Amino acid sequence: MNNILLIGKNSFIAKNFTYDFKDKLKIFYFNKTFKKNKKFLFEKDLEKIVKKNKIDTILNFAANNDNSYSSNFSKILEANFYLPLSILKISNKLRIKLFLFLSKDMIENKKNKNFYALSKEMLKVYILSKENNCKLRLLNIDSIFGPYDLNNRRIFPSIFKHLYQKKKKNFNLNQVKNFTFVKDLNKDIFKLLSYNDKFIYKEIKSNKINLKKLYKILKSSNLNKIINKPQYQALFLTLEWYKKYYGKK
Repeated sequence: MNNILLIGKNSFIAKNFTYDFKDKLKIFYFNKTFKKNKKFLFEKDLEKIVKKNKIDTILNFAANNDNSYSSNFSKILEANFYLPLSILKISNKLRIKLFLFLSKDMIENKKNKNFYALSKEMLKVYILSKENNCKLRLLNIDSIFGPYDLNNRRIFPSIFKHLYQKKKKNFNLNQVKNFTFVKDLNKDIFKLLSYNDKFIYKEIKSNKINLKKLYKILKSSNLNKIINKPQYQALFLTLEWYKKYYGKK
């Protein structure tokens, strides 16, 4: 059984991963908060827990996903650039597997990159310019949706909070964006755990979703008939989780 160390256990992706694979993997959690000015202590504690628990793979789910243009670049760099570099340093030293995530925003926002996209681009350039001793897996992802996501800066949590708590609509539906269902992403991660290649770069599949059309479906009086169609399975599972969370039948 793989010994997996999760960093960023409060991420909704991490929560889904734990829920789906807790019986197939031995999962440990690293609870230290990363601070750039105390990275030496972070790295020391990380190395210690990896050795103590014979960890063979680190999954870094910790990130700052603020993609607004008014965001704090120093905080984003700390979470999305300096933190992964510290994890990479220890993974290289101990020669274990490491999963890091990039963002397709790097490609899509060619002219007007937000700080989130820039931080991920910096990470990619740095990593690919270095020789690494660990078994590195770089996964390039679009926006992720699914259960456990309560970050109201993201569109799916905002929509469901509006629908179930009757909150004021504070999101833009005039968008067609690429999304990946969280459990599909985690299935890809689980498959890659058994691969022993020195380096793997993978583009995670996504689907275009018209948010205005999605909202109309969720507001439809025939929702049960529509939502049970196979192409809406991911949306159905997400909907059911939010209904339970907000106490609706």
